[in-house]
Amino acid sequence: MQNTKLAPQEQILPIVLGFWQARALAVATELGLPDLLAERPLRVDELARRTQTNASALFRLLRALESIGIFTQASPGVFSNTATSDCLRKDVSGSQWPTVVHCLAKGSGPFEGWDELEYAVKTGGPSVEKVLGYDFWELLGRNAQASAAMNGAMRSASVAMTPVVTAAYKWSQFAVIADIGGGIGTQLVSILDASPASKGILFDKPHLRAESISHDRMEAISGDFFESVPTGADAYLLRFILHDWADAAAAAILESLRRAMKPAARLIVVESVIPEGPAFNFGKWTDLQMLVCIGGRERTETEYRALFSGAGFDLQEVVSTDSPLSLLVAKPV
Repeated sequence: MQNTKLAPQEQILPIVLGFWQARALAVATELGLPDLLAERPLRVDELARRTQTNASALFRLLRALESIGIFTQASPGVFSNTATSDCLRKDVSGSQWPTVVHCLAKGSGPFEGWDELEYAVKTGGPSVEKVLGYDFWELLGRNAQASAAMNGAMRSASVAMTPVVTAAYKWSQFAVIADIGGGIGTQLVSILDASPASKGILFDKPHLRAESISHDRMEAISGDFFESVPTGADAYLLRFILHDWADAAAAAILESLRRAMKPAARLIVVESVIPEGPAFNFGKWTDLQMLVCIGGRERTETEYRALFSGAGFDLQEVVSTDSPLSLLVAKPV
């Protein structure tokens, strides 16, 4: 976030520094330094031996990261974890290893996409495809670590977001709730647990159905939401789906839902809604992440209203949450 108290010339260097810090964090995480320091402090030469790095260069990396609260020296040249570096271990609850590797490590996709941001800006297409020669989804199929990091990053975000979305709306008013593209069912199960009289339909691709959470009031159905979705639900939930797609594809998904919905049913889309105006908003940056990786986009309320209208929906309300997400509630027309 820009510090407007700085002179204009002074505002640039912190942005450059942020890039340096991000790459240093990524390299330390990929080397597994937080895991190596899980049990006890270690001398830098021992860390270098275990990571097959140059001891002097590794010390300089650790010293720089120490200056921003990541790692600390128990004694000169002997490093240990801080609370921040500790959460970069792979095996801890709430680990941020997947998020760092997904967003900042080479080979995971987003790094390559951001590196070719200029291509995306010039063409409007995902720069990941320009670098790799195939799309982001194929990368996940080819690269097990990239897939694990992406899935872990999404689940890490979901831990914080899921209860917030559940608490933000009166889901119990719906007898049957269909979560379209709902993954393993984390959000739907949370909603059902909070709405004892409601039943759920979890709809996603077959391999995710096989991994879905079990719930006695939830039926898992597999399919392709571009072709058709289950009929008969009273509410249709789309969380983190539409931002993956450009307008034409997003409209096709909405039209598929519209064909399945009863007149009284409701569409509830959970996404970041970019506010109008120049203020900082996290969604303005995830919007660029969508651009470079998969050609998707975050949208403003005005843009969502137009998208919904073109697919046969009327946007009725936008419900804010205690998170970057909002609930856009629409009815078929």
